[in-house]
Amino acid sequence: MDQCWIGYNSTIKRVQLTVFHIYHKLFFIDLAVNWPSNYKIDMKGTLLVIALFFLTLCGQKSETANEDKEEVEVDVEQIDTFINQIIDEYDIGGAIGIGIVKDGEIIMEKAYGYRDLSKEMPATTDTPFYIASMTKSFMGTLAVLLDEKGEINLEEPLIDGLGFPLPTDINIEGKTIEDLFTHTSGIGNSVVGIKTAYTGNFTEEEIYNDLETLSYPVSQGYQYSNLGYIIGGLIMKERLEDDWRELMKRRLLLPLGMSGTSAWVSDFEPDDIAKPHILSNGLVKTGPFLKEDDTMHAAGGMFTTVKDMIKWMNFHLEDEQSLLSEDAFDFIHSDLVGFYDKMGSLNSYGYGMGWNQADWNEYEITWHGGGYPGYRSLCLLSREENLGITILMNQETPAMNLIMDFLLGSNLRISEFTAYISSRKEQIKARWERYRFVRDSILDEGTKRYDLIRKISDYEGIYQNEALGEMVVKADASTLKFIIGNLTFHTNYTGDDSFFYFSDANQLFGTMDFYFDTKKIGERARSLDFSGLEYNRINKSSNNSK
Repeated sequence: MDQCWIGYNSTIKRVQLTVFHIYHKLFFIDLAVNWPSNYKIDMKGTLLVIALFFLTLCGQKSETANEDKEEVEVDVEQIDTFINQIIDEYDIGGAIGIGIVKDGEIIMEKAYGYRDLSKEMPATTDTPFYIASMTKSFMGTLAVLLDEKGEINLEEPLIDGLGFPLPTDINIEGKTIEDLFTHTSGIGNSVVGIKTAYTGNFTEEEIYNDLETLSYPVSQGYQYSNLGYIIGGLIMKERLEDDWRELMKRRLLLPLGMSGTSAWVSDFEPDDIAKPHILSNGLVKTGPFLKEDDTMHAAGGMFTTVKDMIKWMNFHLEDEQSLLSEDAFDFIHSDLVGFYDKMGSLNSYGYGMGWNQADWNEYEITWHGGGYPGYRSLCLLSREENLGITILMNQETPAMNLIMDFLLGSNLRISEFTAYISSRKEQIKARWERYRFVRDSILDEGTKRYDLIRKISDYEGIYQNEALGEMVVKADASTLKFIIGNLTFHTNYTGDDSFFYFSDANQLFGTMDFYFDTKKIGERARSLDFSGLEYNRINKSSNNSK
């Protein structure tokens, strides 16, 4: 999920491609790999290579054809063997949760590995995983349910439904509330995306103010982003006087018996949650958990379990609970807007209400995924074959695409399946090795030791950006760490008042430069540049740093 660079102009109205937005969109792909064409990239040096790797993860479409569709006899032991091989080959120390349903029956429900490797706590099918943007499939379904019950109207003009004014250069004439959920509203706002997904520490009043003053026009065609769902959640609250999370719980999760699913981090015991894991220098370790209640937003703010995803998939395939009509399900899973994109071997051609429509080896697949530091999630439905597959992970790895291909191929009839999987393994492994070489080279260069030209306290203080709020910079031994909302980064001095920042938790790195009024040693920095975004000092004393 969108890596290290932020484009920002002096008027603050157009915050374009922020560090966290790029991080979300490129490094974790959001499992949608939709690069916003309206954004301008302000990048520094070869760091772009890190992001490019993930674009290359998308393999070429197989030429194999689905010649016949007779019933496939699934070999669960073969799947089990394959998953264990992948764990060894890709150094996966976190967990992999697998759920497969077919014709209403559970084919496979299993968890591998650890929810917390550092404490040797194994994952189970009741372990809650953060699913990031896969939340959109839940929100899209909720929106259609509320529309079918007459509680909101998806066809209502957006100009009437917003409840707040937009900058005059944004034209939403002819747009409806539905367009918020199909990524076609024509509204952009990177600041709101950063605050709600990463930094937290905001009020609802601030979000409304940011929407009114910092929004900007984007393409009125398909433009994947979190913003539409965040605004959609605000509209739900305004109309029904209930937070989207509470609506989700009462209207969908409880009726479906999904007791292990929630949009609140605080609903879970900390040790029960699948913690993020990272592979660094050949070792897998448990990373810091970055989510809090105030960063669980309507576009990517839910936890769920393998056991609950079994119920969710059967709901969309079987509709045993009858919460929605058959027409409503057809609407949710239709290609309301057209576009083309690839995620591995999935060729997406359209988007419905929170679900991508794609083909895979001649089969029609409805899907959505999610990504965030230390997490990957994926849900795939073949409505024609009455098949559902869920993959939940708490470690980022290209192996997700391999697992997807193997599970689809094990449950759907394709020719030369063994050769197909072998080819995909070679493609992805080669790209993974190239990426790791480039990443490690950049980290080695950025973490070389240099002697400071100033006292470390000259850089300390509280800095502020008008749009994004405060950054706290404080000494950590002979170097610095900086804190933005819920996020903490460590740095390494690289000379000339520059610091290389990095995070082992999510492999995010870049350059931060400090500026002084004079070259005189002993004066404190007046401002800093965080990869293109300016923060000005607002507190001259490091004693107030937290």
